Amino acid sequence: MFVEMKTITVKPGTSHLIVENFQGKNAMAEMEGFIEKKIWVRSRSKEEEKVIVAIHWESEAAYKGWKKSPVHIAGHRAKREKPDYILDFQNETFVEAASPASV
Repeated sequence: MFVEMKTITVKPGTSHLIVENFQGKNAMAEMEGFIEKKIWVRSRSKEEEKVIVAIHWESEAAYKGWKKSPVHIAGHRAKREKPDYILDFQNETFVEAASPASV
C-alpha cells in the first residue's frame, strides 16, 4: 500500500473549508488503485487548526497515475492562488512497511 499524507495548517475556524474540499466522492475515487481517503482535524490551538488528509492507494504506480491524470492536473490549474486562511501545507508519501495481519 502507498499513502499520501497532506498536512494543512489553517487559521482558526477554517478547517471545515479544507474538509469540505476533500470530502465526498470525486474523480480520485474513480481512479484505478484508489482505496480510501481519511480526514482528521485538530483544533486545540487558538492560533491554528490542522487538517490531515490520508489518501490510500494500492501502489505507488496507482498514485502516480492519479497525479499525472488530466483531471488531477486540470483541478490544480483551476486553483492557482492559495487561500489566505491556509498558513502552511506539507505533502509526504509513505510505503506500507507492515499491516495488522503481518504484525
